[in-house]
Amino acid sequence: MNGHIRKISVGKDYPDGVLHFQVGKSMRLVGVPYTITDIILDQNMLSLGRSVYNIYISNAEGKVLWKTIDGLPVVIENNIDFS
Repeated sequence: MNGHIRKISVGKDYPDGVLHFQVGKSMRLVGVPYTITDIILDQNMLSLGRSVYNIYISNAEGKVLWKTIDGLPVVIENNIDFS
């Protein structure tokens, strides 16, 4: 499943009361531009019975783990490619 998540919505009141994180979305943190590059289900935590999602961002200087979603309600949108 790694690399196939396109968007994750986090929170209880979907769709309006949640935070949305989408691969490809640009944002600024402390005035520095970043792009969300990956949303990955942590396979190690899944083997322990926990669904933990890691969100990675990048810019010209590299790629870093930005957020970890653990123990919160989520709605996942997967990449769909019919070709």
